Amino acid sequence: MTLYVRNIEYMNKNDHIRAVIFDVDGTLFDTLPSLSAAANEVLVQVGRQAVSASLLQSALNEGLRPLFHKAIALQREAVDAQTVTQLEDQFMARYLRHGLATAPLFAGVADALIAFKDRGLRLGVCTNRDRASTAALLAAAGIADSFDAVVGLGDAPLPKPAAEPLLLLLERLRVAPANALFVGDSALDARCAQLSGVRFAAHLGGYAEQAQDLLPNVLSFGRYQQLTHWLLDHCGDSFSPRQLRFATSPQPLSMNQEYL
Repeated sequence: MTLYVRNIEYMNKNDHIRAVIFDVDGTLFDTLPSLSAAANEVLVQVGRQAVSASLLQSALNEGLRPLFHKAIALQREAVDAQTVTQLEDQFMARYLRHGLATAPLFAGVADALIAFKDRGLRLGVCTNRDRASTAALLAAAGIADSFDAVVGLGDAPLPKPAAEPLLLLLERLRVAPANALFVGDSALDARCAQLSGVRFAAHLGGYAEQAQDLLPNVLSFGRYQQLTHWLLDHCGDSFSPRQLRFATSPQPLSMNQEYL
């Protein structure tokens, strides 16, 4: 997939990136197949209709339970509230028991995390997924120790796209918004970054319905090797284990100029 750089705001010496924050579903992990499978297993078991994963994709950006609520809403016949609650609990139990550990990291994620940690960057997770399943997912993939802080659903007064979760994470990382990059795959992530005053990097391999949903961003990328190279290529001679910076006088790129 081609990498395109958009809306670049060149940093001055006070804008070094000192932290990289990641969304989880559709950004670090390809979780849609395992989640949709768990939802459909529960629904079919009680005589309801299976729902295509593509129809649940957008709801996953809001969290695990909103994904299941979307599957319920797409049933041919209405489901009463008590049954919804019971089925939702069964869905979560089935997913945590059978599906959670099967979700793969996107290619290149592990290497990118190592590269960023080697440069002394602080790493964090900001997700609308609950803390318990987030911790289990990170642990199952062997990357839990890569992160200095995690903010999940319920840790802040409001979920993404509100700014509170990302700002809380930055407070825990002790990094200013101007010194952070948020990597996500949805309109919720892009809006959260914008409201927080944090630069946004858009993962095109995630669950956004269209690329326009991921604006504004400083770059969009299809493979994690591209994200890593982009960061390294913009550090110039001032790159150090404690500071990742952009070049102070780069050549501007057009909206559709390919980054090689």
